[in-house]
Amino acid sequence: MATTVLSPGLSVRTFPPLPDNFDITKATDTEKQTYGIPQFPQGKGFEERWQQLSKGIRFVEPKFAPRDRKRKSLPKFTGHGPQTSSIWSGAVVYPKAGDKIFDINATWHLPKATPPNHALNNVWYSASSWIGIDGDEISGDVLQAGCDADVRVSNGQTQRQFNPWWEWYPANSFWITNMTASAGDEFNCWIQSVSLLTGSPANSGLIFLTNATAGIGLFFFATAPSGTLLQGNTAEWIIEALEINTSNPELAPYTTVDFTNCATVSVKDDVIYPNSGATINMLNGSNQVISKGSIIGPREVQVSYV
Repeated sequence: MATTVLSPGLSVRTFPPLPDNFDITKATDTEKQTYGIPQFPQGKGFEERWQQLSKGIRFVEPKFAPRDRKRKSLPKFTGHGPQTSSIWSGAVVYPKAGDKIFDINATWHLPKATPPNHALNNVWYSASSWIGIDGDEISGDVLQAGCDADVRVSNGQTQRQFNPWWEWYPANSFWITNMTASAGDEFNCWIQSVSLLTGSPANSGLIFLTNATAGIGLFFFATAPSGTLLQGNTAEWIIEALEINTSNPELAPYTTVDFTNCATVSVKDDVIYPNSGATINMLNGSNQVISKGSIIGPREVQVSYV
């Protein structure tokens, strides 16, 4: 196990890569400890989920670098109906009263971003896709992971880059530098905080991320930034407009994203699907919808550029 301090009060724990064809359902306790496999609660299907997501995947020990973008604030959701935001679009779910969400997962294909009509030379525009737990302004934090799809025009040439990343806001965010990504790649992401489930201080979380198309995967454990605990009051599937080179978030036009296999699990063992939640539409400065969230099935969230 290696512990890396990424910024004051924020650290990650990583482990040696899992051997090829590693079957955690048959692994000994010693093997699980060596490779950092969580002690999942019995009878909830978490080991089976891990094994399914690991098929055909070569695991690597993640490497990180500071991500040069950071939001200034979180959205403030109002009630449990359709929501609007200047930076997010997609869907949000809530636990029942007295309950908390500790687990979220989804599968999606990375979008292709194109420059907006007003694109400035050598300015990056982005459509960032991710899933996360928390995120409402009330909670004050969000534990999230996904991938940026960036595009810019440089002297008449269109350039693109794709960078997987993770963040536990309000701390800084970090790129995952040794996972390749391209438009159309199938990503699987699973975020879980067992400490929230067990009633311990919810200051740690598992992030499990695979690029199934490239056949590469990784996982690590994040420790919350100082003074931050996971609240479990919301969970989201999101396309985000990022603040990069300009003073305002800039959304790149992007191909439609379908988040599938979407589900969350609560402390009281309630499985919550998107169709019990609410959509989020992104508005521009003129209050026009520029990115639309739709719930098109019990476990599917579609996010489209307008």
